[in-house]
Amino acid sequence: MPNGFSQVLASIEPCAGPGFSVTVPPDWLQGRTVFGGMQMALSGRAMRAVLPLQAAAMPLRSAQMTFVGPLLGGAPIRMKAETLRAGKSTVHARCDLMHDDGKVACTVVGIFGGPRESRFVKEMPRPEPGVSAEDASSSVAGSPLSPAFLRHFEVRVARGAQPYSGYAEPRSLIYARLCDRECGSEDALLALADVIPTPVLSMLTEPAPASSVNWMLEVLRDPAYLDLRDWVLIDTEVRAGTAGYLSQTSVLYGADGHAYSVSHQTVAVFG
Repeated sequence: MPNGFSQVLASIEPCAGPGFSVTVPPDWLQGRTVFGGMQMALSGRAMRAVLPLQAAAMPLRSAQMTFVGPLLGGAPIRMKAETLRAGKSTVHARCDLMHDDGKVACTVVGIFGGPRESRFVKEMPRPEPGVSAEDASSSVAGSPLSPAFLRHFEVRVARGAQPYSGYAEPRSLIYARLCDRECGSEDALLALADVIPTPVLSMLTEPAPASSVNWMLEVLRDPAYLDLRDWVLIDTEVRAGTAGYLSQTSVLYGADGHAYSVSHQTVAVFG
């Protein structure tokens, strides 16, 4: 069973009836479900496969994902994608990820759009991490507390702390890059945008489960400009939390200093 990021994506194949099929190895799990970044990348591939011909070159501009239930690794996953509406400059598409029982485990709506002429341009300033990726502390990938999927990434902490270390604030600055650099830049962006754990886990002093409930991703810059050999910087802040639900925002910056994506997530923390 292929387990590199690009290999898993390349193993997608048409299935009997409408849709596609793929099996994700268990080493891509985040707890008991497939890593959210992998789910988003699989959905992106499936949606692109059903776009009208005139939309094939359009970059992904936005995606909204709802995690309905666990998506299991090591078992066939069916992906059902469709184009919802094709306009002159934007196309809406949808993808459901499900198992053989037909129950939806994840649903994604993606918006693909061509460039528009506009006089308005505003950048999101890149924060100063205070330390380079080479000098930042290494992650705990490979430790008993790390999710399985992290072995496929290089992650270093510029600001913040490891989970369950009693850190003082719900914010982190993390460098990251994929170990597998043979995938497409859009695929890589979708995976990297979800690689960080919620900073609230660093504030806790003992292990507690956490799970994303939904995820909205805004793509600000064409991922084609990303060099997968470079480190991206991910600035994540939990803005609010009550009754075990957190409101969290992450901005992913390329090595060129530009912001490439903004993520908004609702995260459930059981502790």
